[in-house]
Amino acid sequence: MSKTSILSALSKPASQSASAVYAAADACHDVASEILSKTTLDEIELVLFHTSTSFDLDEVAHNMTSLFVNVPTVGCTSAGEFNKNGYCTESLVVVAFLKHDFSIATALVSNVDKINFDEAHDIASGLRHTLQARDKRYDTNQHFVISVLDGLTRHEEHFLETFATAFGNIPHLGGSAGDDLKLEATYVFYQGKFHQNAAVLMLIGTGKAFSVFSVDHIDSPVSKLVVTKADPESRTVYEINGEPAAQYYASLLGLKASDLTPDVFSVFPLAVLVGDRYFIRSIQKVDLATNAITFYCAVDIGIILTFVQLGDCIDVLENKLETLTQELGEAEFVYTCDCFLRRLEIEQNKKESEIQRLQQKYHVGGFNAYGEHIHSVHLNQTFTGVYFAKN
Repeated sequence: MSKTSILSALSKPASQSASAVYAAADACHDVASEILSKTTLDEIELVLFHTSTSFDLDEVAHNMTSLFVNVPTVGCTSAGEFNKNGYCTESLVVVAFLKHDFSIATALVSNVDKINFDEAHDIASGLRHTLQARDKRYDTNQHFVISVLDGLTRHEEHFLETFATAFGNIPHLGGSAGDDLKLEATYVFYQGKFHQNAAVLMLIGTGKAFSVFSVDHIDSPVSKLVVTKADPESRTVYEINGEPAAQYYASLLGLKASDLTPDVFSVFPLAVLVGDRYFIRSIQKVDLATNAITFYCAVDIGIILTFVQLGDCIDVLENKLETLTQELGEAEFVYTCDCFLRRLEIEQNKKESEIQRLQQKYHVGGFNAYGEHIHSVHLNQTFTGVYFAKN
């Protein structure tokens, strides 16, 4: 039996505590207690956490820093949290990577909207140098990158494309921070503080067999729409097929624009065709005053959006995880950035017990994101992660 090298803990929801300040302290102490019941601070290489914005973030910062003293601790705010205990909201989830199987270098990227190739190259080179200088156990083919990024910056595409060149062939996954669907402010956490317009990069070396992957459950295209008026900078579409965007989208569903909510967006998504594959462009919100639709991913005038039929997300995910099991061996842990719209879809279809079955079977943990990162691509409505085998 191989020694456990990845630990996870999930707190209770903030709503179960008397106040936000006490809730944050309770949540941090609960997850730290569970992690440290199985290991020691000296054995932890990195703590990665995702927290609801229902907690007092200053208290989260203070407690996570003091409870995991001298342990590199990074993270971001989220739109939901989960591990083997199932989907949760208003909670805090921790993933701890242990030193005997991991070596990890981290960096904060400020001003993600302005990052250029030279700066990205310097950051990536610095991470590689730090990792190599500290621990020579792992070759480049045993490295991968996790990124967490302020989910309301609207610059994920620029960030990922810039760092794709800087990291070369090193696999890269990650997610955009959330704020419990409030769409007000999202944060990443680094060196004891929460930051906006920023990202955290983790270059991870490991001797464990792993695979970085992403799955969606698009089944087939239904009908095509053309964006005829848009503001690419804000990812806002004002007209589709020459009609007011929100009103037109709603009419195709037999709804009114006022009926449009994230629950609707999750089951009636729009996608773009890139090459021979469809990628969902998830809707963030509608503005009833202007009939505009704002998206989580890049949009532009002339882009063709396609209504797509969704398949069964549970079946697609289980097939992928089973394939990875056959290829790599039984899972020790699967860290994932799971789009919050998938969670809403699963809840609407009353499949919480089915997703929890997979979360338990494959030891899944992570957070519900406002967007997912795979290599140089910013995605929506996917399950994107890294599978670690027991070895």
